[in-house]
Amino acid sequence: MTGSWRLAWDHGSAEVQSLGAMLGPLSLRIGDERELEIMHVAPWAGMTRSSSLPGIMRRLRGEWPCLPFGCTEPPQGLPAAWRTHAPEDSWNHGYAANHHWRCVSATGQRIHLAIDYPPGSPIEHMEREITADPHAPAVDVVLRVWARRPARVPAGLHPTFRLPPAAGRVRVVLGPHDGIHSYPAQPAGAVSRLLSDTRSASLDRLAGIDGPVDLAHLPLGAPAEELLQVRAVGGTGTDAPFALHYLDYDACVGLWWDTAQLPDLLLWVSNGGRIHFPWMSNHLALGAEPVNSIFDLGRVATAPAGHPLADRLGIAISPEAPWETRYRIAAWPQTSPTTSE
Repeated sequence: MTGSWRLAWDHGSAEVQSLGAMLGPLSLRIGDERELEIMHVAPWAGMTRSSSLPGIMRRLRGEWPCLPFGCTEPPQGLPAAWRTHAPEDSWNHGYAANHHWRCVSATGQRIHLAIDYPPGSPIEHMEREITADPHAPAVDVVLRVWARRPARVPAGLHPTFRLPPAAGRVRVVLGPHDGIHSYPAQPAGAVSRLLSDTRSASLDRLAGIDGPVDLAHLPLGAPAEELLQVRAVGGTGTDAPFALHYLDYDACVGLWWDTAQLPDLLLWVSNGGRIHFPWMSNHLALGAEPVNSIFDLGRVATAPAGHPLADRLGIAISPEAPWETRYRIAAWPQTSPTTSE
């Protein structure tokens, strides 16, 4: 059954659609006067031409789970030491991201959805619960994965945050990490300003084609499409491993997740760097994706043994018990403590 369901509570409101079980829009209320729309909604959603797009793209928005995570075609120009192989299926970012979920139960404070996977998949079915925090501008999410057979599956969550049009008005804040790795190939059909297959220590001084690139302040003033993996990122105390400071709102948004299960953060900076439909050179969004995967390549490529991300092989699932993870998205005024990079 197709449809959508709404959350509404004293500190915010949200919508969850059946396609991909995508959460978005999500509005969080900070105090009496500030209401922050934090989740991205693609501008082509609802356009006539969007009906021809793959399921994941048709009404792209907000946050959703991706299992198995990653693309189904290897990019051109991977370094010679990388080996490519065919994926087990043809669904970019997994079957669940491209199909409709069914509603198990729904109230104004909690939505519980489920989806069955095709018979050949090692995943039998998945469920996800999205709950509004009655005491805060926050939502809590639980994802459970039931397996048909033991397998190791590249896994990722896919929160995609809204960026305003004015350059540099959102500051990206990371917790402690072991370095930031650029994509090992140039993105197809897109403008990239980073040197491929490099490691940088800080988000504000990434190794760029024309010198250091600052991706800690978004949007950029020039078109770009970038994919980066932050290795072994973590929070400090109660601080989030990832946060955004919306400067024009004096507000922050944080993402907490189990970094033992999903140790890295994939950053997708979509900054008007793709010209073809549906992107049309005007797509602005920031994906902040907790992953156990090597970029989005775990289904189609294997890194050389010496690569710092070569051990990111995915989560272990088994019929003996469901795999479960929990995560949280919350907002707070800037006067509260934030994370440090």
